[in-house]
Amino acid sequence: MMLRYFTLLATLCYSWSTAASVVVNTTRVIYSQNAKVVNVQLVNKSTTPHLVQTWIDDGNTETTPEKIVVPFSVAPAVVKIDSGEGQALKISARNASELPADRESVFWLNVLDVPPVPEVSEDRANYLQVALRSRIKLFYRPQGLAVNVQDIDQHLALRRQKGATCLDNQSPYYVTLTQLTPWRGGDVKKTVNTNLLSETAFIAPFSCHVLPVQLTKSSQYRIARMDDFGSKQYAVISYTL
Repeated sequence: MMLRYFTLLATLCYSWSTAASVVVNTTRVIYSQNAKVVNVQLVNKSTTPHLVQTWIDDGNTETTPEKIVVPFSVAPAVVKIDSGEGQALKISARNASELPADRESVFWLNVLDVPPVPEVSEDRANYLQVALRSRIKLFYRPQGLAVNVQDIDQHLALRRQKGATCLDNQSPYYVTLTQLTPWRGGDVKKTVNTNLLSETAFIAPFSCHVLPVQLTKSSQYRIARMDDFGSKQYAVISYTL
């Protein structure tokens, strides 16, 4: 009942904060097959204690935590974090052997930040308590994948598919693509203003993800993708008609 209460928390009021006070210290979690547990650090940067609920989902944002069935658990499920203090979340796998062994699988870690209700009665009458949720990707990475994670870019290419342009990901890893620009030589890491992508593309392993762009006759394009640490990695890939 407590989990459901925090998840569905929404009380009518008039003002609220638009930024979560409890922050996650990473933008993604990599869970290697041989890991017993993976820690994720939370920090409460507000001046008041906050309640936090955590759970892992499989991509369905509408399902409540008590109905989700995934091969991972996270603890603590509910915790109070005092002002300026931190809390380590412990993620552990259960029945992960049922996941594909030749590619990554993706799940999402949810962190619901529930601020305190004002103690003064007159403030409570006109107060909206909004619980803000952070949601980051959790990648399960099997051992012995055919491609080394440092070599992902060698297995990416642009090509035509049914009249559209797609990014062909022939690696066993998920690829988060943030930038695509024509390549005309020079420093691959040089900042450019042109970006043919209107939004970030998330490409599954061994798939060709259709991109909402019209490419020129340039045979090569520069890409920027996010690595395991949330940093941009730049590479030049080919375009096959």
